[in-house]
Amino acid sequence: MILDETAAQDERNRRYAALAAHEGLLPVKVPPFYRRKVEAEVQALGGHFGPLARVVLPDEARIGLRVSGEVPDFVADRTNMPTGGAGSGEDALIRKYRDRLLFAPTSVCAGHCLYCFRQDLLGDLHGREDHAFSGRTEALRARLMVEPEVREVILSGGDPLTLPANALAAILATIEGFPHLHPARLHTRAPVFQPKSLSPAKIEALARHGARVVLHVVHPYELCPEVEDLIGRLRRAGLRLYNQFPLLRGVNDHPAVLARLLERLDDLHVRNLSIFVPEPITGSATYRLAYDRILALWRALSWSNPSWITATRLALDTPFGKVRPEDEIARENGHILFRREGRTIRYPDFPQEHDRPGQIETLLWRE
Repeated sequence: MILDETAAQDERNRRYAALAAHEGLLPVKVPPFYRRKVEAEVQALGGHFGPLARVVLPDEARIGLRVSGEVPDFVADRTNMPTGGAGSGEDALIRKYRDRLLFAPTSVCAGHCLYCFRQDLLGDLHGREDHAFSGRTEALRARLMVEPEVREVILSGGDPLTLPANALAAILATIEGFPHLHPARLHTRAPVFQPKSLSPAKIEALARHGARVVLHVVHPYELCPEVEDLIGRLRRAGLRLYNQFPLLRGVNDHPAVLARLLERLDDLHVRNLSIFVPEPITGSATYRLAYDRILALWRALSWSNPSWITATRLALDTPFGKVRPEDEIARENGHILFRREGRTIRYPDFPQEHDRPGQIETLLWRE
């Protein structure tokens, strides 16, 4: 049975590879460390439908299911580039907030999350020579010189912790050269995908420049002993650690899974900042939930757990910044309408007929 299912997944992988090449998506990329976890899960469940497998491997819906309202770039990353032009150093800069600037020094990730909400942009950049980062860093420096209202630089990408230690240190030093800026914030999945890739030199660079590190742990089973050991080393180096993650159908869409993840993070002294409503990007239907079920999950989590677990926020990222449930103003024609700073954001709800909740026996299969 396992051999048959492995062959079926290999065929899905081939079909997804053809789709990714045609549509400019990120291909399947699973580091050996994470692959071993997926293989153990497949062996236990008898198939590739467990939470960790769904993070990195395509199912039939990821290949073929599309619903109304999907767009390539819901949060308008391209529009929010200062020049809007790909190919220059400034295509590494994205600015949606007056006081914050997102800097993507690399398009490389340790592994590829198939729910990635930046597929459109990263797919274009995939395969380029990506560690010639000096032009991007100079573009960052030049932008900061003329935009003194920026108070924080957020490193994302791609994954900034895939950069060599000297490159990472150079970027952090550039940011530190502007005394009015907060310490840099880095968003990463590298500790989950490839914990050994965080060398002592990288950790030392992060600590020397006082960086804030935001992990993107999406399921409690990603917090294995090796990852927990790395988190301990980061903490002992004096780094401030945070987490944020999206709600993903078939991965963490149950109050017990959310509570378990938040409790484990708290045990590790990692503060969770946000749980995100998944964005309606093209091909995301296999991960999305109907908005009313999202609200029900949020209420169940809040009502059933102490505040040290639930002291986080539920948010939706948009072209104009994040909105929360209390920003909802109306519903019409299958859309949820939110208001932020006088602007109306239309979020296409996910059809309930496609919203098949993850089963707790699968989501927490080890219990």
